[in-house]
Amino acid sequence: MTFTCPVCGYDRMPFPPEDHHICSCCGTEFGYEDIRRTHEELREEWLSRGAPWFSNAVRPPHGWDPIQQLQRAGLEFHAAKGKPVKR
Repeated sequence: MTFTCPVCGYDRMPFPPEDHHICSCCGTEFGYEDIRRTHEELREEWLSRGAPWFSNAVRPPHGWDPIQQLQRAGLEFHAAKGKPVKR
């Protein structure tokens, strides 16, 4: 069973987004970073950094595209202004 990150839409999380699990894609630590900020705020912050892949241990899926990932997950976002999205 896999879970989807409510911040970036990564759908291969091995654990639910809670209890201090960290998303390999955006790096959000659930139960810590999302206490004072919404998932939408964390998403916009990730996008403003160019939507980089977070984990050095877990590789991104072949052909990974963060914008397509967000769209597939049906998550709302604003394009990062002046920052190209890393692929």
